[in-house]
Amino acid sequence: MAALRLARPPAAATLAGVPHLVPTPGQPPPRHPNTAHLNALLTAYGRRGRIRDAQQLFDRMPRRDVISWTALLTAYADAGDLASARLVFDDMPRRNAASWNALLSLYLRAGRPAAAHALFAKAPAKNAVSYGAIISGLAKAGMLREAQAVYEEMPPQWRDPLGSNAVMAGYLRAGELGMAQRVFDGMAVRDVISWSAMVDGLCKYGTLSEARGLFEAMPERNVVSWTSMIRGYMKRGLCKDGLLLFLDMRREGVQVNTRTLSVVLDACADACLVREGIQIHSLIIAMGFETDVFLGDSIIIMYSRFGWMVEARKVFALMEQKDIVSWNSLITGYVQNNMIEEAHVLFKLMPERDAVSWTSMVVGFANKGWMTESVELFEQMPRKDEIAWTAVISSFIANGDYVTAVRWFCRMSQEGCKPNTVAFSCLLSALGSLGMLNQGIQAHAYAVNMGWVFDSAVHTSLVTMYAKCGRLNEAHRIFSMINCPSLIATNSMITAFAQHGLAEDAMKLFNRMQNDGQRPNHVTFLGILTACARGGFVQQGYKYFESMRAVYGIEPNPDHYTCMVDLLGRAGLLDEALEIINLMPQKDYPDAWAALLSSSSLHSNLVFAKIAAQKLLEIDPCNATACTVLSKMFSLAGMKDDEEMLKVAQLSNMASKSPAYSLIIQDTTTEETIT
Repeated sequence: MAALRLARPPAAATLAGVPHLVPTPGQPPPRHPNTAHLNALLTAYGRRGRIRDAQQLFDRMPRRDVISWTALLTAYADAGDLASARLVFDDMPRRNAASWNALLSLYLRAGRPAAAHALFAKAPAKNAVSYGAIISGLAKAGMLREAQAVYEEMPPQWRDPLGSNAVMAGYLRAGELGMAQRVFDGMAVRDVISWSAMVDGLCKYGTLSEARGLFEAMPERNVVSWTSMIRGYMKRGLCKDGLLLFLDMRREGVQVNTRTLSVVLDACADACLVREGIQIHSLIIAMGFETDVFLGDSIIIMYSRFGWMVEARKVFALMEQKDIVSWNSLITGYVQNNMIEEAHVLFKLMPERDAVSWTSMVVGFANKGWMTESVELFEQMPRKDEIAWTAVISSFIANGDYVTAVRWFCRMSQEGCKPNTVAFSCLLSALGSLGMLNQGIQAHAYAVNMGWVFDSAVHTSLVTMYAKCGRLNEAHRIFSMINCPSLIATNSMITAFAQHGLAEDAMKLFNRMQNDGQRPNHVTFLGILTACARGGFVQQGYKYFESMRAVYGIEPNPDHYTCMVDLLGRAGLLDEALEIINLMPQKDYPDAWAALLSSSSLHSNLVFAKIAAQKLLEIDPCNATACTVLSKMFSLAGMKDDEEMLKVAQLSNMASKSPAYSLIIQDTTTEETIT
């Protein structure tokens, strides 16, 4: 709306016929409304967004007081018309605290915290609302120093809990838990918002034991408090603990909301808790939330994670209203379950598509190894955001094409799309896999300049990059700088220790993460079992392997079994290693037999070598490695003329080796330089 110059009140205007309230059918207006009646009508027009009516009424008023001016100012402020609101403010003959607050709030909503701060400094009349608004606005804008200064000058009688809550929320938003804790501890009066914010902050940046202790000490809890604590458990991977707390919440009669239910659904999906997820779905239906689109999307995601795409499609079909998130959730589910054809059909049926829709299909094609189709679809995107670029770059990495991944990162920057921390992490991963230490150091410097060094994903990728490039000390130094390392970061460091043969350091870190309340996942166990195998810690490896299912409810996958075969085989326990393979659900897993063959070669045991080689050749008759290793073992045993040796040699000649290639990357090349 264009800014309006204000008309002066008419000398003698009559407003007969102007009602003192918003007109009601059949209600005759008063003949001579007074200023109070007109102010009420002016306020009502503003609240209903009838700005033109409010301005016209204001122009016709015979007398205007500070309430009249403030009502018009507030009307423009609520409509987001900063220019007109400022004109009203400048023309006001007299202003009160409400006038200053209205313009102050508008500046903050318009994303102009510095202007709001300057206006606040000029305000002669400030109240608790003024202080609360400016502290909250400055804190949300990241101007914590300025917010703290205003907080300190705030009169003590107004500080708690309004001002303290605002500055504490700002510190927590910035991840400064210590400063937030200091504000919380100094509060003379706390409300449920204060307690809930601190519980949430401790869940995110502190320890769960501290958060739970504060939660239990709360004099009053609301649904936000409960949801924050439940979400804290879920985010740390302690889904069952979160579900138990959810049951406590229900027993205490706290009314759950859609946000709580969504958090629990996400937890069931992440932990693959099928029975619990079905029960939550039933609870949603019983509570009458089955028509909620937000929850419907969460249910689709949950069933997709379970691999139950028929059920996910049923939920989608029964939804009375579908938003674009509903469509994207089902497409993503199909992609995650490798049902790319179904995803593509649904993609074509979408009434509208956004970047998520396109990116999901780009990733889907790439997951199939169809990089040509993936890139073609990417090029067709009407608008390519940083997420789509990152998806393509990470797809090249997933398909082992690290050089192309680096080039696409450079192309992303050249085409004007600013890389995000995830794309940059992909770059670090590619550089680490290529062993390009010089470029990795250069990328590290770039991260420092961009202020990304405290980002969790970047931190983790730097650890992995330096470890892969042989700089374990630098990897450990960076890991040690993380205040509260994520599970991914911890896994990266354990894996780095394992790759460098530092099994004891890996086990120490594993114990520390448990003491800190982190729950290991399948990647953690893969790293710690690898460490035990390379360090020769057989008993400890057995202990970790058995605890997976018994203690943590994690079903070992073929890679975990392979680690155990490697562990036992390296120790010369070939009988036990073969027994582990026979216990595997997937007994024809080639990596496990290859590990047994390698161990048999290490200990010059032809009996087990023949068993492993024979199995590998059954799985893949063209397995050149099996033939070569066995042939070499026969040769070393002086069995060149052996009839069995001749058969192996024939197999070796028949086996077609995969073509090898060399990749030479010169550090002096500048086309992949990070700038």
